[in-house]
Amino acid sequence: MQEKALDLIGSRSSGIFQSELRRLLGIESSKCSKVVSRLESRGLIRRKRVPASRSFLINLTSKNLKTGSGRLVDSYLTEIYLLYLMRGIC
Repeated sequence: MQEKALDLIGSRSSGIFQSELRRLLGIESSKCSKVVSRLESRGLIRRKRVPASRSFLINLTSKNLKTGSGRLVDSYLTEIYLLYLMRGIC
């Protein structure tokens, strides 16, 4: 579920409202909140309250990791790659 949520969040450069994410995932509001909270605690997304509203706008973070060669690698792509390796697809 978290992978699908990351894909949906990443597909919108301007961000996605949490209510829209919930609708697209087809899950209950409480389940969506838990998924978003987990992703936020892992530093993969950021959630901002929209002023004068009860809505949250969600974006991917720009958090980067340094590799041994000193290049910056996007943490989201790194996580997808690790999932790819762990599932033995290669």
